[in-house]
Amino acid sequence: MAIDTSKRNRTSYKGVHRSKNTEKSRKTIKTRIKNNKRGNTMTKILITGHAGFIGTHLTQKLLEMGHEVVGLDKKPIKKPDIADKIKEIKGDVRSEGDIKKAVEGCQAIFHLAAQSSVPKSTREIKKDFSTNTKGTINILKTAIKNDLEVINASTSTVYGKPEKTPTPETEQLKPISPYGASKASAEMYCNALHNTHNVNVKTLRLYNVYGPHNKKGVMWDFFNKLDRNPEKLEILGTGKQEKDYIYIDDAIDAFTTIWEKGKPGEQYNVGTQKTLTVNQIADITTQIMDITPEYKYTGGKSWKGDVETTQADTTKLRKLSWKPKTTPEEGIKKTYHWYKKQK
Repeated sequence: MAIDTSKRNRTSYKGVHRSKNTEKSRKTIKTRIKNNKRGNTMTKILITGHAGFIGTHLTQKLLEMGHEVVGLDKKPIKKPDIADKIKEIKGDVRSEGDIKKAVEGCQAIFHLAAQSSVPKSTREIKKDFSTNTKGTINILKTAIKNDLEVINASTSTVYGKPEKTPTPETEQLKPISPYGASKASAEMYCNALHNTHNVNVKTLRLYNVYGPHNKKGVMWDFFNKLDRNPEKLEILGTGKQEKDYIYIDDAIDAFTTIWEKGKPGEQYNVGTQKTLTVNQIADITTQIMDITPEYKYTGGKSWKGDVETTQADTTKLRKLSWKPKTTPEEGIKKTYHWYKKQK
């Protein structure tokens, strides 16, 4: 059925109104896309979740590119050298009022704020949905009202246990955890509002991102365990879990590449198209630390909702002239050197 875009029917989503001049809105979006490709014009950008692991690195990168950054998070960023250069607003993406306050004067939103723990999502299902799905809807509504472009950070967990590896973006979404379900739902709203309201939204499906400032995940776990006892390393599961790990600098390059060159309404896998087993990560880590501990396995799956095998098909992203540059050995070494400085 055709959509009636006449004046009396412009409210097709509760609380959201289409621009009075749709053609003008589209021209504005096209102009911003063109301007963002030029690379020499400052853009004022809102980053939700700027104080997190990926958000911290993205904030630093956008500042280096000459852009103005506003951060919206429930906590302040932990790097004073960055905090002095941005405007931070304490708030929550579940609050439309907080978003409205933060987005004033911005031209783009990098939406990273999320509840990103799979185990936590199984315990706090309602909160997970509220933050990840409703929070994204709030961002999209704000984008519609203000003609803003949105770069949406999603996750490979939306695929669940994919039938095909490497997994292309066309793979059916079958999440097996509440976290994956809430992020898949958020993606559906991105798709829907791109089609009904012409929202310029591009989505990144991030695989396992690691690097400095990430105080969770297998590498952080190994560093801590081996620091306490260099003679033994307890490994969750069998050690054969095989995933696509991407270093933070390469992931951040993907954010800026997709922002500048990506197609609105599309999704892009962000990984290396290669895999590492947990055992391989343990081997690289112990070599860097120059120790030879005994590996002790807990057996079974690591946690409910965990996907043991992931591998991105990054063909679509590579067509935008992007490719990962950091080897696992280089990335883990850089991460360990950062870890030592935290002690």
